Amino acid sequence: MDDTSEWLERVTGDPLAGAVRGEVEVLTASEPARRGRYQECRLEVRVTAPEREPVTMAMDAVFPRSRWPRPGMVLPARVSRADPPAVEVDWERMPV
Repeated sequence: MDDTSEWLERVTGDPLAGAVRGEVEVLTASEPARRGRYQECRLEVRVTAPEREPVTMAMDAVFPRSRWPRPGMVLPARVSRADPPAVEVDWERMPV
């Protein structure tokens, strides 16, 4: 299945085609508003992957208030080899 997914990513020109496993460390996260179950969070993260210099970047993601990211969290991610800002974070691994 992984081979098929990778082939499809390459054929469609997905920037994550051939991605490597890496990590994302949350450096900063905006505060959630008092109301609203799901909200957008502005993050600054450091992306690290084998054979690449670490990259610090901003990103936006939507979270439930009960699972808001905190600085210091480190999560697994898929990182593009060719396009450093292209990253897919496994937010499901975030501690509760």
